[in-house]
Amino acid sequence: MNESNYQDAINYLYSLTQSGIKLGLKNTARLLRHFGDPQLKLRTIHVAGTNGKGSTAAITESILKAAGYKVGLYTSPHLLDFRERIQINRKMIEKQQTVDLILRIRSAVENLGIPITFFEFGTVLAFLYFHEQNTDISIIEVGLGGRLDATNLCKAKISIITSISLDHTQYLGDNLQQIAFEKASIIKECGTVFAHIPEEEVFQVVNRLAKKCFADVYRLGLEFHVAPEAGNSENNTFSYRWGSWSLNKLTLPLNGHFQTNNAGLALSACLALNEHGFNIEEKHLRQGLEMVSWEGRLETVFSHPTVVLDCAHNEASVRNMTLELRENFKYSRCFIVLGLMQDKNIDEIIKILSQLGDQFFLVSVNPPRGETPEKLAKKLKSHNKASQTFETISDAFQAVKQIANQDDLVCITGSIFLVAAAKKIFNDENTVFNSGNTLHSNE
Repeated sequence: MNESNYQDAINYLYSLTQSGIKLGLKNTARLLRHFGDPQLKLRTIHVAGTNGKGSTAAITESILKAAGYKVGLYTSPHLLDFRERIQINRKMIEKQQTVDLILRIRSAVENLGIPITFFEFGTVLAFLYFHEQNTDISIIEVGLGGRLDATNLCKAKISIITSISLDHTQYLGDNLQQIAFEKASIIKECGTVFAHIPEEEVFQVVNRLAKKCFADVYRLGLEFHVAPEAGNSENNTFSYRWGSWSLNKLTLPLNGHFQTNNAGLALSACLALNEHGFNIEEKHLRQGLEMVSWEGRLETVFSHPTVVLDCAHNEASVRNMTLELRENFKYSRCFIVLGLMQDKNIDEIIKILSQLGDQFFLVSVNPPRGETPEKLAKKLKSHNKASQTFETISDAFQAVKQIANQDDLVCITGSIFLVAAAKKIFNDENTVFNSGNTLHSNE
């Protein structure tokens, strides 16, 4: 494997980010047609939703892998390596395979004269790879919305909608019903959809679309249920009910009570595959749940002080995160390292976080799309919160570790770009918070 060839291929791929976000299926459909429509030859589960898509996809994949199937997993964005997006049985696509596919797709793009975005290219790459590797089933996470997302060219018999809340309003609409319409438009003719949508008016949007497609709808809290159980404090322990299935003492090694909702969706989707020639048994469900991993979501990377990474980047996910930290983490003071993108509802996010954090360490992420630390500081000042601004994330960490005691909590959040940069620093420098305090790494 020639490393420079790989780097050249990845550099070409990232050059496509200059095309920005372009919703629509025409260009991707044309490119996929050139390759014989590999996405139509795949058995897929399609996952949409505002929050929880990645976790739900990872849980679903883990269960199916435990059942002995060859499972493709396509998610976005990645944390440290583009190849995280495209995995089979949680093994990233090899570098040489990445190069070969990028060269083939690039050649087609240039010969056909198709203008294509970074995400569209990556989606074609994933469909082609999964088809050529002959996966038994592939879990495909929507990038943005659903209706006009490049992934919506697959023909999934089973769809999952994890949640509906406000995010990406400039693309999807500024009310929950509009957003629900965009996301529920992944439902296919005569398919099956599993949804976690507590709000009745929002659910009815999904229900109407499902009826139009003659699809079956199952709603968490109505047709199938999850409930927390007392148990292992290291894990979420919960029960699950659907039809004749009744399972107790299920354990999930992901922090956050909301993860049991995601698990309920994943369990139901996997069980529904029994109607499509798969064999999913209770032991596969239990083993799959116990083995699941998903980084950057309430992930504890150090203790004494407790250091938590979370990719919460909109109001709903920030609210969930703060609730979990308050209820399930013990700490004296909370220090928040924060970076936010400009297109978020920053005022509301700052308002929620100001009720959690004692002091803020503000950094810029992904300029020019990221909000400046100075503007964030001004907003925090209106909530009477002390903050400092920093040129780099490393500088912010150095400042935090000077004042964090063993019983404090350090929360790094606000953007996946910030969490990714933090993970890289932790991986490269194992003693990032070790300044005289006893530090225990959980990595």
